[in-house]
Amino acid sequence: MAFGGMAVGMAVSGVGAAAVLLLVLGSVGLSAAELQNCSFSALYSFGDSLTDNGNAIAALPEQFIDSEENPNGVNFPHHAADRYCDGRLLVDYISFGVRLKPNYAILRSIAADFAYGANFAFAGATARNNTEWRQMSGFNSPFSLNIQVSWLERYKVRLEFYYEQIAVNQTLPAVDSLNTSLYFVNAGFQDYFFPLYYKEITAKEALELVDSVVGAIITAVKRIFAFGARTFMIVNLPPLGCLPALLTLYPEVDSARYDTYGCLDVFNNISKTHNALLLSRVEDLRSTYTNATFYLADYYNVYRDVLKSPADYGISGTLTACCGYGGSYNFNQSLFCTHSGVVNGSDIELIYPCLNSTAYLNWDGIHPTAQMNWIAATAFFNGTHITPIGGFNCSADYSNWYN
Repeated sequence: MAFGGMAVGMAVSGVGAAAVLLLVLGSVGLSAAELQNCSFSALYSFGDSLTDNGNAIAALPEQFIDSEENPNGVNFPHHAADRYCDGRLLVDYISFGVRLKPNYAILRSIAADFAYGANFAFAGATARNNTEWRQMSGFNSPFSLNIQVSWLERYKVRLEFYYEQIAVNQTLPAVDSLNTSLYFVNAGFQDYFFPLYYKEITAKEALELVDSVVGAIITAVKRIFAFGARTFMIVNLPPLGCLPALLTLYPEVDSARYDTYGCLDVFNNISKTHNALLLSRVEDLRSTYTNATFYLADYYNVYRDVLKSPADYGISGTLTACCGYGGSYNFNQSLFCTHSGVVNGSDIELIYPCLNSTAYLNWDGIHPTAQMNWIAATAFFNGTHITPIGGFNCSADYSNWYN
């Protein structure tokens, strides 16, 4: 199959896309033929660079120009993906899987079609209020989760005005479709990652943030519910201790500090603590708002499944970045993917990634590859590591995942 003119397979080592799909399907014993089609009126998404597909570069092009520079998007159809990934994000696969069109960035001004939803996520955004973020890091991404929800609320106001005062538009959704849409929330990653990345906080201090980070996510979900939403997909954190960036920045001499798969326990503990509290708070939502559905997608344990048996998923690079330079994890903080610089007297230009990104879990030391996102989306659609048990309990449309 071809992505942006570059022929690649969905997996390597003799394991094709169909085989990986069968692996996930087989783990839950589901038959797609027995299920109804996955279908929602639209998809609205919120979060950070794990979900942003163009808002950051639209708002702050000088700061986020690298999101559309080579080799980002190298496996994305027609390239120029505006994503920190080699190809599609998790939200891209979810959008196509529920039989919708691409989930366009809300700030996109050219060729956008919002009839099937919009993407409000912003690279670098935190779940908590951004004023707290600025106190800990010089990295500035002003549109935190609460701002994104405010955009959604304003979006509805303008949509209602448009239909009342003007006319129906084929690139905008019907107002009543907002209540029958899927709301995708993948937030909290940057609240921990970037302060740790810049060594503004310790792992112990990061644990002290968990209550406020999860609280911010739940507050946002409640606001979206009040807005009229009734179906949510909330994604938990990946294992922070398995990221090449943090493995590089926090080397440990004591092997006991690493788990069986080579990940740092101290950072994975942050993810596990966050995810446990998030699960508890989502269960509270389910008890309180019985007329809504709250799916909790366990990205952490999908990731761990791949670490346990990487060859089964066509993965050979579990802890190294596909696009990076040097060291045990192919990551250099001063020479990030898409950048150029001088290392040991040699000019280095990181516009050429690994030969086969589909064999890697991590793209640039921070963000997952499209292959990892594909594996996660497939699992969620088929009831693996998603609650309520059975997940969407529907037949996903995989036909647009590869072109």
